[in-house]
Formats: sequence, C-alpha cells, structure tokens
Amino acid sequence: MKIYIYLIILMLSNCTQKKYIVMPNVKGEIYSKVDNKPITKVKFFVSKYAVNALADTVKTDNNGYFFYNGIFVDNYSDLRFYSTTTQHIFFLEKNRVYKYLDVKKKYNKDDYNKKETIDLGIIYFEDLKSIKRDSIPK
Repeated sequence: MKIYIYLIILMLSNCTQKKYIVMPNVKGEIYSKVDNKPITKVKFFVSKYAVNALADTVKTDNNGYFFYNGIFVDNYSDLRFYSTTTQHIFFLEKNRVYKYLDVKKKYNKDDYNKKETIDLGIIYFEDLKSIKRDSIPK
C-alpha cells in the first residue's frame, strides 16, 4: 500500500512542471495625445536577431490594442540562454515615424518574472522617445 501512495505522489509531482518566464506577454493600448483616441496599425517589432522577433509584426487593432506573445520555457538552462538573447525594447512605427518603448521601464519590476502578462495600460505615442530608422538594430 505504501508503494502505491509513493507512486501517486511521484506522478503528481512530475505533472506540475515549473514554467519559467523569460519575457511575459505584453499588452496595452497606443493612443494619440493630440485627440486622446486610439491609434490603429502601429507596428511593433524588435531586432531580427533577438529570440523574440516574430515572423509577423504585431500591429495595434482598431482600438489601439496590442498583444505581444511572451517567451516561456520549461527548464532553467533554457531560461539562462533565452534571457541573454531576448530583447525588451520594442520599436514602433506609424507613418514612417519611429519610436521605441522599453518595456522594463513601463511596469512594476516586481511583476516582470512573476506574472504571465504585463498590462502597460494606455501609452501615448507622442510620449515615447523618437528614434531614426537607421539607428534601429537590424
């Protein structure tokens, strides 16, 4: 009987595998400070050499909403590897105006590796720092 209880405990402990957050999901809304309305089709991207570079660029929807998928791994060695090659700075583009958003400066730092999704809330496009297209790492 003891062996059955031990096996059940062993199986249950293996089922709850720890998930490590390299970069959480990031969501928010992009608004214009001029008219306080959402901005549609703002493109989000990172350097193409970053692990979190997506095949398709993320764009804001008709409500200015965006959702950027995070990176989650199952073991610590992957966490260490991906942490050094993941970019936390998003480049934004709308009508050939380029801005950048440092995700780590827009949220509660205690939440970053603990929450699966970070909500940045409303971000005003005009408040973001401008950047020249040529200075974006390719």
